[in-house]
Amino acid sequence: MKKSILFILVLVGALHALIAQQHKTHTTVIDFNKDTVLDTLIHFNEYGSYCGGSDLTIINGKTKEKFFLTDQGCYSSFTRFVRVPTALNSKANAAFLKVVKDTLLPKERDSLDSSLKWIWSGSLSLQQPKEHPFFDRTAIPKTHWIPEPLTVSEPYYITVTGDSLQKIAPIFGPSYDEKFDAAFWVYYPSMLSKEKLAHNTPILKNNTYEIYNTAHSVYVKKGTSYKWLFISDNGVMGAPGKLRWDAIEQIQLIDNYLIIHQNLPPDPIYNIIIVNIETQHVARLKFEPCHETMTNERGMDTFEIRNKKLLFTAYGDPKVKKIPLKKLFQALDQF
Repeated sequence: MKKSILFILVLVGALHALIAQQHKTHTTVIDFNKDTVLDTLIHFNEYGSYCGGSDLTIINGKTKEKFFLTDQGCYSSFTRFVRVPTALNSKANAAFLKVVKDTLLPKERDSLDSSLKWIWSGSLSLQQPKEHPFFDRTAIPKTHWIPEPLTVSEPYYITVTGDSLQKIAPIFGPSYDEKFDAAFWVYYPSMLSKEKLAHNTPILKNNTYEIYNTAHSVYVKKGTSYKWLFISDNGVMGAPGKLRWDAIEQIQLIDNYLIIHQNLPPDPIYNIIIVNIETQHVARLKFEPCHETMTNERGMDTFEIRNKKLLFTAYGDPKVKKIPLKKLFQALDQF
């Protein structure tokens, strides 16, 4: 059912995107590498309803060699992955590489901040089991307890090479025709709500933990230390079509576990995410929780915890689905 509905939404969305897409091309002709021959930079911007970005083509005026890079991506992800043609990394083309960085990228950092570490390790550990009784996505986004309040950085990128590149590149799909041995991984964390993070108060607490949330994240305080528990990035557990739509709704704290209602507008469905605070195991229920049951009966607005069971309604099923919490948490800890 969900696939059929999503297919219709994609068709409608694609038509809407074609209408809403905007294109802009800017061409610069300058002797970038100071060899007395004019070079060309073509900067093509394309922005649609749900995806967009920039394509850069830089042409060496003397050799006519072309280099192409793109940061095209969808607005459901905090990151963009920009593959760098190997030849562009050569000393002879350093001037062209600088132009690319100045045009396309924010500032550079040499290491990941704590929130991007969650996305990085979550992406690398992601599994999508097909026969699991409860989950269709599982991951273990390993991060460390931080002895101070969490912060949200300004946009930045890191250069990825070697083993790290070989691990992360397949997540972003096949490479272009040209070979590459480096990539820029660009991070735009502003939708994690920097302003709210600085003045946040706990929404839940027990004797051990204080739980906080922003529009797209959940984090925890234990004693004087903090740790990210969940970030609503499309590459890990899924996300709304646009990050400007808030994703985090209900959260339940049960001992050292969290159950999170993650909204997915514009779809009429939501995800249920289960997190073990200490191990950081995170998983998404494989069912299709929905505000409407696709019958004449009204579905549940969100999940409920009742008699040590998780309750929610799903597409096409007027009956309330009930899963014992003990079984759910055991399954989470076993993968």
